[in-house]
Amino acid sequence: MLRSIRSFPQQTRFWLPVFFGVAALVIGLGAGLLVIGVPDALKLFVIVIGLFAFVASVARVEWGLLVLVFITYTRFSDIAIKYHGAPSTAKSFIFLLLFAILLRWAAYGEKPRGWVRPALHMAIFGLVGYLTILYAVDPQRTSNASMDYFKDAIIVVIVAILMQRVRTLRQVVWTLLAAGIFMGTISVIQYVTGTFTNNYWGFAQAPIEHIVGETSGHRVSGPIGDPNFYAQIMLPLIPLALDRLWNEKKRGLRLIALFTLIVCFLTVIFTFSRGAFVAMIAMFGVMLLFNPPRPIALAITILLGLVLIRFIPNEYSARMATLTDFFSQETSTTPPGDASIRGRTSEILVGLMMFRDHPILGVGYNNYPVHYQSYSRQLGLDPRIEQRSAHNLYIEIAAETGLLGLTAFGILVFGALRGLWATWKMFRNFNKIPLGTTVPQAKIIAAFGVGLIGYLMAGMFIHDAYPRFLWMLIAIAFAMPNIAREELGIIHLW
Repeated sequence: MLRSIRSFPQQTRFWLPVFFGVAALVIGLGAGLLVIGVPDALKLFVIVIGLFAFVASVARVEWGLLVLVFITYTRFSDIAIKYHGAPSTAKSFIFLLLFAILLRWAAYGEKPRGWVRPALHMAIFGLVGYLTILYAVDPQRTSNASMDYFKDAIIVVIVAILMQRVRTLRQVVWTLLAAGIFMGTISVIQYVTGTFTNNYWGFAQAPIEHIVGETSGHRVSGPIGDPNFYAQIMLPLIPLALDRLWNEKKRGLRLIALFTLIVCFLTVIFTFSRGAFVAMIAMFGVMLLFNPPRPIALAITILLGLVLIRFIPNEYSARMATLTDFFSQETSTTPPGDASIRGRTSEILVGLMMFRDHPILGVGYNNYPVHYQSYSRQLGLDPRIEQRSAHNLYIEIAAETGLLGLTAFGILVFGALRGLWATWKMFRNFNKIPLGTTVPQAKIIAAFGVGLIGYLMAGMFIHDAYPRFLWMLIAIAFAMPNIAREELGIIHLW
């Protein structure tokens, strides 16, 4: 943890007040100029909050980690730019955190730890993707996607460095839940009140999309703009809220966890996402296996579920019933009856055809959409004439980067999950805890692992259009072994 200024070396103590004084002067001057140049009150609010976050992050870099998690998971910076014309805060904030890490290294001698393994995994997969620029039909798409990936890799490294304690893990978990409260509450209010024309400052988009049969309607999409991707990012918050509801000691925090669970669950329902429904059922089963609650807590959860069922729209049940269409085809050439399922079938088959034709290197990173129409016409399942995506994360990776990229991605995810598993076992078995009981840290880790698995399962039904959420979750998983080393004094977990 960051020490107080008194604990700095004598030669450093002199420069710190100077540094913070100059920083305060620059920020104050900048704020004054911005007040003059930015008449919009909301833009000004975003700017002031951003400046406050900057100062807090330099004063205590772990606070900066929490800000990074929140603005990433709510897409705060993207929404501020798109809907309010505010300046970008995410990029500069990331570099500020890097600066703060280096400052702590220079001032305290606290060398960054725990970042080599995740950085190596990210570098290998990123290099495979970037090298496809040599043969991609649209190299600009590959270049742009690679630059975004590089930024995400920096976030992974930052999270791995800053997450070193159980206390930080708890803070990150509650920050994720805070993001869920923020987005979920707005989405539930929007759906229940029918205020779909109000996008709530950009954080509650709700386009009209196909639901079932001839029925279309508003599907909540939050700050993402797409209901399926929005459901996917809300999924990992459900097991975290369940865990805090079951295991949090403070009653007030349990009530907050209960509220979070309700709004996140209803938000996933109001997206009408079939893939999220399948992943949610699987998550609950895995949760009972690895993080079983007390009987009374389980009974209360089931009762809560029965109450929430009353809020499920009739169209939702009808849409979920169409999942059987995947298994009702008499032959592989007979398309399912649901139009959206026909489209997804085409997108998946096209991805497999690309992988068949380019099994080793793929067609190029982020180049699946460029090739879609040429393959789709051969199938004749999808009448749409625009570029489409694979609608399956793993088939997308296989089609674009081939077996080489799919292997690199598999090793990366396996490395994150392996560290998560090893950390869970270490906390669970530390000090020879009796069989059938787990320490609180192990329960939080298990809940996060279930959420990550749910996100990856949802990836079977959608592609990777918003990868930053995945990399944020992967970053937290990679950081888990750091916590075990610090808290338990374990040097090697495997």
